[in-house]
Amino acid sequence: MRRTSEADKRRTRRIALRKGIVAAAALGILAATVLLIWGSIRLLTRHQTVAPEDFSYASFVSRYAEEYDVPETVVYAVIETESHFDPNAESPVGACGLMQLMPETYEWILGKLGDAPSDLGQAEGNAEEAVSSETPNETEKNIFDPEINIRCGVYYLSYLYDRFGVWETAYAGYNAGPNIVSRWLSDERYSSDGVTLSSIPYTETANYVIKVSDARKRYEEQNIG
Repeated sequence: MRRTSEADKRRTRRIALRKGIVAAAALGILAATVLLIWGSIRLLTRHQTVAPEDFSYASFVSRYAEEYDVPETVVYAVIETESHFDPNAESPVGACGLMQLMPETYEWILGKLGDAPSDLGQAEGNAEEAVSSETPNETEKNIFDPEINIRCGVYYLSYLYDRFGVWETAYAGYNAGPNIVSRWLSDERYSSDGVTLSSIPYTETANYVIKVSDARKRYEEQNIG
């Protein structure tokens, strides 16, 4: 009887162990399923394509896309990727507004446009005098202004496309800076023809180009712009 009792105890322990393993596995599968569903919903929500009529500043996109000969789909894709349509967005490194312009890039664009931050689209003049007449607070305020930010951002995209001739390369320039991209194009490790990038050494920039390209495709599929 004692031997039978010990055998029963061992069998009971084995059964309990198996049940514990099965229960743990079931909980693991359930947790993984919940995370997968949550991640999918978040991804779909984050990258949801905005309809132009639902975007408060669509008229600015249309106006400056036409003025600087940039496809509206490109502008929307860049705004989505950069700020997710938040006009008050500011990155940890200081990029500002809908199109996430760095202050130094913004002032460089003002010089190219020949406008003061407060009168973009109204007057032309000496860019250096105009910029210097603005206090840092005024400049910071203007860079977040949706119309000014979009105009400068679209102009910058136009400049980059004129410089590189390929939109994917222009996207890389928008993210990493045109001088860095020019160095990549002259390096056989990254470009075989000096025009297109076969690989991008910055992971952030490589991912950025993919995101903007995918977003633009979605806008094109909806016949936006």
